[in-house]
Amino acid sequence: MAPLHRNLVLLTTLASQTFALAVTRATTSVASIPESAWDALNETISGHLRNGEPMLAPCYTRYNGESQTPDHAQCANLQKNGGDLSFATGQFGYYVQSQWGACQTTGDSCTFGVIRPDILTPILDKCEQGSVPTKYVDAQSVEDVQRTLVFAGEHNLRLVVKNTGHDYMGRSSAPDSLALWMHNLQPPIKLNKDFIADGCSESSGDSITFGAGQQFQGIYDFVEPRGYRIVGGSSVTVGAAGGWITGAGHSMLSNELGLGVDSVQQLKAVLPNGTHVTANRCQNQDIFFALRGGGGGTFGVITEMTTRVYPKKETQFVQMIFTNLLPVQQRRLMDILVGNAEKWAEEGWGGYITMLSVGTYVFIATPLLTHEEAVESMRPLAKFATTFNLGIVKVQSTESFREGLDPFVQVQEFGIFPGSAWALSSRIVKRESFAEDKQEELSDILSDFLNVQQNPLEPSIQVLVLCLTMPTVYTKKSMPESDRPGGPGHPSISPHWREGIWQVLHFRTYDGSIDNPKLVQRIAQRAHDAMEPLRAFTPGSGAYINEADPWEPDHINSFWGEQNYEQLLRIKREVDPSNLLMVHQGVGWDEGDRRFACYPDVTA
Repeated sequence: MAPLHRNLVLLTTLASQTFALAVTRATTSVASIPESAWDALNETISGHLRNGEPMLAPCYTRYNGESQTPDHAQCANLQKNGGDLSFATGQFGYYVQSQWGACQTTGDSCTFGVIRPDILTPILDKCEQGSVPTKYVDAQSVEDVQRTLVFAGEHNLRLVVKNTGHDYMGRSSAPDSLALWMHNLQPPIKLNKDFIADGCSESSGDSITFGAGQQFQGIYDFVEPRGYRIVGGSSVTVGAAGGWITGAGHSMLSNELGLGVDSVQQLKAVLPNGTHVTANRCQNQDIFFALRGGGGGTFGVITEMTTRVYPKKETQFVQMIFTNLLPVQQRRLMDILVGNAEKWAEEGWGGYITMLSVGTYVFIATPLLTHEEAVESMRPLAKFATTFNLGIVKVQSTESFREGLDPFVQVQEFGIFPGSAWALSSRIVKRESFAEDKQEELSDILSDFLNVQQNPLEPSIQVLVLCLTMPTVYTKKSMPESDRPGGPGHPSISPHWREGIWQVLHFRTYDGSIDNPKLVQRIAQRAHDAMEPLRAFTPGSGAYINEADPWEPDHINSFWGEQNYEQLLRIKREVDPSNLLMVHQGVGWDEGDRRFACYPDVTA
């Protein structure tokens, strides 16, 4: 008999090979489909078929190699409002990270510099399609989604699903593709008192139901006057039922109330074969499992989501702004943050700490402490500000989560430069990494993100975000047995979420008008490489699939864990045997598919 360790190695190797197997799908160019076929599709979807073009295409004199007359009025409107994400996410050809609308390997793009108005670029440069889908269906009904999926399958088209363009992994764009745009599927939001999911017999509490295109702005505006809170994103223009929920969905309230996938009670979705299903803890449990953490654009297209709402609760919001920090001061601040991380997690703090080389913005909140307790909890940071005579410290109590969140919303929604591109990487840092004997090394690693010398040949701004969005208190005290591994409500997220204290997000933001493929590749490679020391320090941990390095090493373990992935792959092969829905590093993806041809060649 072979030694046990050899058998384990063999089994692990075979499992890895099984995971790596992907269904290769022969695809057809959009241009090769006859107009008669497009016309027939358009007739069945109430005229909702559109030609896809980059948002700024109307500004240019040359588009896709042909001369055109610019629409100056439309261009002026686009330039004026392009920095307002409420406006921009309502444009099909817009991507929050502009590089995903470009073809990063060829330089084909259609964007401006970050300084607006930009009059010269559309005159001196040309606009190319890049990775913006060639055609799209502006889905406004379940039937629109069903017929589009069937059409794409019958004609072997590359299909992508897009909601608001917030995707950090490039999953909502692809060259020479057809897109399903879900943004306008927004029926009125409905409040459900004592909601009972289809096929279930017991109420799961109050909830709301909304369509696939609903953004958190509308959701917060709906629940706030009705006396509720909800687990939601800090960016109010993110679509709640899109990539956010299919990736896990973290929130400032996740520490107390869990992740988005923990609150979801029911999902309705169209499977790749066009079947419309209802999935919850009582029926279609495999689909419910896959759609809650398995990743966007992979198992089906969500058309409706029902999720828990929670009564308002007094919450302590903290804002701190530290500017003009010297390196020694920034390091001292990092030591304080690392040294108090576990304590703050147990006290329910959630939020975001955004750090640059010269300054830090702290925005966190807890519903588990009184005002006096919150002030005492934050004393180490307040003392830091007093010692160095710098910074602004504010602790505010409010029952209105929406009101408390608003200052951060202003930073999130209007602090993003239009036309900017981001190269990013991330890591979930688990409790074990905050042990007292490891804190100094962790502080060293995190500080190094901020101390890297800027290369003038690779212009980018380096940012480090410490996301206090792990479901620490929820997992220990509130998570029902039914949602733990093996239960009907177990989501497919990585188990690392339940053990994490921070999600560390590093990104390099640069001018989206930079289209030199070699330069774009180098910036992406630098962002990838910068995370290596933290990966080495946290072996066996993972990353948040919605905010991950697109070239995440060992992505199966990072995003899901091998046990979850094995189940996800089985479901994928059952519901999508032809791999119609495929995304970069998604379950069952084919790395050689031409839809990924515009991703830079980053060495993992």
